[in-house]
Amino acid sequence: MAREGKQSFKVIDTDKKWILYHNCFSLCSRKVRLCLEELEIEYDQEHIDLIETGKYQVASKNFLKINPGATVPVLLHEGYPIYESHEQIYYLTKESSSSSIIPANEKDKNSMDYWVKKSSMVGDPMENQDIYAGNCIGALTFPLFASMIKYININKILFGLINHPLKIRVFLFIILKIFGYKAFSSSSPIRRLIKRSLKNINNHLLELNNHLKTKEEDWIINNSFTLADISWAVILHRIEEVGWDEILFRDKPFLEDYYKKVKAKKSFKSSIINYDHEILDKGKLILKSKIKEDQNLKSLFSESF
Repeated sequence: MAREGKQSFKVIDTDKKWILYHNCFSLCSRKVRLCLEELEIEYDQEHIDLIETGKYQVASKNFLKINPGATVPVLLHEGYPIYESHEQIYYLTKESSSSSIIPANEKDKNSMDYWVKKSSMVGDPMENQDIYAGNCIGALTFPLFASMIKYININKILFGLINHPLKIRVFLFIILKIFGYKAFSSSSPIRRLIKRSLKNINNHLLELNNHLKTKEEDWIINNSFTLADISWAVILHRIEEVGWDEILFRDKPFLEDYYKKVKAKKSFKSSIINYDHEILDKGKLILKSKIKEDQNLKSLFSESF
């Protein structure tokens, strides 16, 4: 598995200063793209497919040379890889001439670090969900995965059993491909994982809502858009994208107002909204209708937690 942070070796010889290997749908890729936009850093990009967007390009021989962990994003600085999105965004701020997304005083910086850490995806996403909001997002995305996987050939998924280092993830997609929305039946272990993630993410969102209420300012750290906002923007967008916003944003007025401000930013549109994909668009459309029609989904999206 790939280590965190900048590595001491090059993975390619290049004259490009910045290269981002990313995926349009990947939560962490969105975070790094948003950071790059805010810092106004010019970069080259290579789109790498996940199975959700058509195939296991992350498990191809060529990409495994870039990241043996088979995950995106990977940020290259003059050919040297930086792994893990929470490391990448901090690295970018250190290398950038702009300091606009880092607070000036130490107290605010410590507060920013707290909210960035809380939003991060660290280790096994089924563990430490009470610490990391990012670890809740995988399970909450299962219904959208199930909708998108309808358009993926089973042979493309099976390729992952041979080449992808994280076999458990491949097995999940096989289950969703075979069983579809039945995988979310009331007795299913997948449904229990989702319910646990809902409870944990709701606690994180309550804390953020209360923080915003206390601060009474535009952004998480005073009136400056920082790495904390970048990190939470992509989480809130994913919640809305899957359709959990009606449940999770309910009774959190300060969070709702905050997210409206996030979506109004030019950088949010250019780094996230503009990166669409045919399979993603189809998946979101079918999920929206199936939540109203399919009994397993209907009950899942109306349960209390």
